[in-house]
Amino acid sequence: MHVNWKLPISRVLASSVAALLATTSVYAIPKGPCDTKPEVCCEEPKPGPFAFAYPLDMNITCPRDFYVHVDGLAFQAKQDGMEFAISNGNYDGSPGSGVFNGTVLGFSNNHSDWDYNPGLRFGIGFYLDHDNWNVDFSWTWLNITNYKNESVPPSSNNVLMPQFLVPQGGTGNALMTNTNNTASAVWKASYNVLDAKLGKPYYVSRYLILNPHFGVRAAWIDQHFSVDYGGAFSGVNRAIAHSDNDLWTFGARTGLNTDWVLGKGWSLFGNMAGSLLFGKFNIEQQLDYGTADGYDIDDDFYQNVTNVEIALGLSWGQYFDKNKYRVGLRAAYEFHEWFDVNNIRKFFYHGPYYSNDRVARGNLNLNGFSLSLSLDL
Repeated sequence: MHVNWKLPISRVLASSVAALLATTSVYAIPKGPCDTKPEVCCEEPKPGPFAFAYPLDMNITCPRDFYVHVDGLAFQAKQDGMEFAISNGNYDGSPGSGVFNGTVLGFSNNHSDWDYNPGLRFGIGFYLDHDNWNVDFSWTWLNITNYKNESVPPSSNNVLMPQFLVPQGGTGNALMTNTNNTASAVWKASYNVLDAKLGKPYYVSRYLILNPHFGVRAAWIDQHFSVDYGGAFSGVNRAIAHSDNDLWTFGARTGLNTDWVLGKGWSLFGNMAGSLLFGKFNIEQQLDYGTADGYDIDDDFYQNVTNVEIALGLSWGQYFDKNKYRVGLRAAYEFHEWFDVNNIRKFFYHGPYYSNDRVARGNLNLNGFSLSLSLDL
C-alpha cells in the first residue's frame, strides 16, 4: 500500500506558520527610540535623536537655530610697568648718592591699587544644518580708569625719583624737590574686542558637553597714562608726563568650551582659549618743562601679540513653552592675559643722550566677574 506523506507534512507546516504569526502579533518586539519620532509642533522636525555625539540644540523642539546673550562684566585691570616713582629714604644730597631704603611707588601688583571697572559683552549665534555647526559673533567692551597718589614725608634725606622725567637742564639727578615730594597718576584705557568663531557643541555623554571652536579675533586697546609730578624741580611750575599706548590687532583664535551637567538645569562649565595676533602699536609720549628740556616721542611698530583666557563658573537653564525656547543664566570668574602690551618708555639717566627703554614684561591682565543672560530660540 502506498502512503502519501506530503499531505500531513504540508498541514503541519501550515499550522506552524499560523501559530508563529499569531504569537508575533501578540508579543511584538517594541521599536527602539531611534525608530520612532516624538510628536512635535512643527511639520518637519529636526533629524535625530542620534546614537552618539548628538548636538546641543536638539533639546529644543522646532528650533529656529538662533540665540542671543548679554553679559555684564566687572573686571579688574592690571598692567606691568605702571610704577612712576621710587622713594629714596637715605639721600645725602650728592649726585652719586645711591638708593637706600628705596620703595617702588605707583600702580603695582598690590590688589588694592586696581579698581574694578564695568564692561559689557554682547553675542549672537546660530546653528548650521551642516552637522549642526555653530557660528558665533561677540563684542567685548571695557572701560578702564584708575587713579593713584603717592607722597613721602618732606625731609632732606627723603626724596622721590621720578621714572618718567629727564633732569632739567641735563644736570643733577632726576630727583623731586624736598618741598614737593608728591606725585599722582591716572590710567585710562578703552578695551574693544570682536570675535567670530565656528564651533561644534555636542554631547559626549548625557552629562558632558564639549564645544571645540576656532575663528578670528580683532582688538583695539587704547591707553592713556599721565603722571603729574607737580613742581618737580626748582623754577618749574608743573611737570606732567603724558603717554599714549594704542594697539590694534587681528589674528587667529582657538579654544574649547565644556559643560558638566549636574541635573535639574544646573551645570558647571570651564572654558579656555588662546589667540595669536598680528598687531600695530602707536606710542606717543610728551613732557614739557616749559623750557627746552623734555621730550616728544613717536614710535610706530608692528609686533605679534598673544593672549590667553580662562573662565570658570556655574550655569542654570530652563526650557519653556513646550520646549520651544530656553533661557539661561551663567556666573563666572574670568582671566584674560595680554602679553607685552605696555611699550611706553622710562628714563633713568641724564646726559646728552637720555638713557631709556621700553617697559619690560608689560603684560595687561584682566580678571573679574561676569554674569550672562541668554535666550535660545
